[in-house]
Amino acid sequence: MTPDGRVRDGWAMSGESIPDSPSLCVGCGLCCDGTLLSHLALSDESDLGAPLMAMGVEVIVAADPPVFALPCPAVVDGVCSIYARHRPRACSLFECDLTRAVAEGRLSTEEGRQTIADTIELRDRVAAGAAPAEALERQVARHFRSG
Repeated sequence: MTPDGRVRDGWAMSGESIPDSPSLCVGCGLCCDGTLLSHLALSDESDLGAPLMAMGVEVIVAADPPVFALPCPAVVDGVCSIYARHRPRACSLFECDLTRAVAEGRLSTEEGRQTIADTIELRDRVAAGAAPAEALERQVARHFRSG
């Protein structure tokens, strides 16, 4: 989170503040950038869709079901650039534990947004070598994949 309360990646594109929306998905991007998941399952190759095929995404058909590796090239600054176009079915069906907790009222929207901001900051610190990868894995397991 920036000093003025804006999320650096995701919601704060073009200097905008975090939208007052109940949905945490659009603007998070942690499921798309490889932080939460390493691969995305597809129903079949046609599920990939023209936008991602044009970006050169390669389907690993030897996997069952077929998958493609993340990060997804369609995510830009934490936002899916093909969200309203043909995106894989798994993208529209996926719901992390954090989103579910907010939807069920176990966590406030602001607490969810803060968790996302903290996770993005930790992800960036891990990438820069300033924090251990295990810290990010614990954060992800605790808030996004408690299963």
